[in-house]
Amino acid sequence: MKELNDWLKSPFDGLKQDDVAGIQDRCFKIAKTLFENYSVACGDKVYRFAEIEFYYYKKEESGKNNFDKDWNRETYPRNKDAGDLFFHYSGVDICFQCHYDDIDKNNEYGEFGGILIRSLRDGTKILAGPLFCANLMLNACKEHMPTLQKGDCQQCTLVPATRFGISSDKNQEKDKELFLCYYATYVDGKELNWDETSERIAWNKKSGVFKKQTRNYRKDRLNDNK
Repeated sequence: MKELNDWLKSPFDGLKQDDVAGIQDRCFKIAKTLFENYSVACGDKVYRFAEIEFYYYKKEESGKNNFDKDWNRETYPRNKDAGDLFFHYSGVDICFQCHYDDIDKNNEYGEFGGILIRSLRDGTKILAGPLFCANLMLNACKEHMPTLQKGDCQQCTLVPATRFGISSDKNQEKDKELFLCYYATYVDGKELNWDETSERIAWNKKSGVFKKQTRNYRKDRLNDNK
């Protein structure tokens, strides 16, 4: 399988907007490589991936059937190299090779996008939510910013899903549904517990004490009903 950096430099080369199966296969291969072989180093902490989403935009080329489609316009413009981390209002992306051109008269921009980190793992503990992950990564750092790095290989079972809160995903025709989110259910044969994620300590007004709380992410986000 190709190295991650090769995928990130040219994620959808050779594919057209109506090649749903081809796009789905490409996203799965990139996700599999990322989940099984890479991590994010943040100071003394190293986190593995638990949930990601794909976002990509490419300027339409006249007369060609390319990526001029709604799911490609749900992303933040940026000038970044493949593998860079890009912090934004919704969290943090692992970037594709991006170039952002100033807006022109045709409202076209260039080519940019990346992979949103929606949830991370600390061992088998799931840390869920893109903004939670972005803050966690920054707060864990000391002298250096978080970096993407290659780690030990782990076997992951991935489940595809539609992206969360994206209208263009919800309104797709059923026979052409494109799943641009992936989350892990098993790692090295061990099931991940999505029922208790993103632990925090919160003040309980009724009891008058601090209590540990966890978020039921499976019910809230994954609609798994398991």
